[in-house]
Amino acid sequence: MNPSLIALDFLTRALQDDPQVDNDTLHTAIRSGQVPWEAVVSLANQHLLTPALWVALEYRGLAEELPEDLAHYLQELHRLSTERNRHLRQQLLEAARQLNSAGIVPVLLKGAKHLVTDMYRDPGIRIMSDIDLLVRRAEIPPAHEALQALGYRPLEDIHDDYHDEHHHCAPLYREGDYGTLELHRGLAEKPFDRLLPLETALAALDPLEIEGARMTALSATHRLLHNLVHSQLIDHLYADGIFPLRSLHETVHEYRAAGADWPGIRAQMQQHRRVRAFDAHVFMAHRLFAMPLPPGIHPGLHGRLHYRRCRWQLAWRPAHEWGLRLGRYSADRMAERYGCGRGWLSVNRARLRRLTGRVARLCSDWSRTSTVPPPGKQDKA
Repeated sequence: MNPSLIALDFLTRALQDDPQVDNDTLHTAIRSGQVPWEAVVSLANQHLLTPALWVALEYRGLAEELPEDLAHYLQELHRLSTERNRHLRQQLLEAARQLNSAGIVPVLLKGAKHLVTDMYRDPGIRIMSDIDLLVRRAEIPPAHEALQALGYRPLEDIHDDYHDEHHHCAPLYREGDYGTLELHRGLAEKPFDRLLPLETALAALDPLEIEGARMTALSATHRLLHNLVHSQLIDHLYADGIFPLRSLHETVHEYRAAGADWPGIRAQMQQHRRVRAFDAHVFMAHRLFAMPLPPGIHPGLHGRLHYRRCRWQLAWRPAHEWGLRLGRYSADRMAERYGCGRGWLSVNRARLRRLTGRVARLCSDWSRTSTVPPPGKQDKA
């Protein structure tokens, strides 16, 4: 069997958060030397799941079966992640209290909630690099002022990436901290913001108060939708045919932690013609991480075919390269590049435009290389 697929199956089976999973299969694979550890670690590193793998193997009593150098490597990465998250947690609470003093109650986005809750069994499982906080647009100036009083300064934005219409401001950095703060004025960039309107999310927040800091978080339904939109659509992993393993792992934990309106999420995705990405996401979480299919949700043929596509691309380099090329012609990328919207006719016109441009460049390159004299003949000319 392909080493990449063996690595995928081992990693996702180990990460299944289910005590009923048969450990004998994992134990036998480790003892028999059938696990391609280099491929497993590479895949876990690529998807930021290495600390989660260590915690899972320890939880299952399998950590002591690992080669000594591998166990040390995984344990050390987990230790560093735990230390970083501990510092980020204190940084988050300090920033929240400071914002509270200015009359602002921030909304925790992405992994920020995991710093102050126990959705994961271990504080080092989720690798964090920054802290994402949402405030209302009118609160951006006083929020900046409050955080600057703590010593934060915006990173230089030489390309104007964080203009007023961007969904978050330039990251705020303070020397000596373990990560940056990002103040969000929206939940996603256009046109993906229509999938989860800001006012809809703000009307269903869950309040949190921890160590004197008042915060809120998106509802379970909106956290799942936000996670899906970012990984599958904004990061283009659905179009590119790449397993969003970290996002799927988080989806499974969200599913077990609290109920969500799955039919409502699917209806929202369907309304905006993104239901195929939803079906694929749910089916992958089901197949890879044994997440039960939510009541009333049936991913259908497309979800299964997309799962197969992702496996082929993971297993075979040529398939992966062609999958990425196919992803460059997705409706979203055409809309981003040409501003054509997502209508069938306009998207296909944009695809033809991109294809003809690509062919023209290839012909031009071929023409230039074919007319260059061989080495040594330039001087004679």
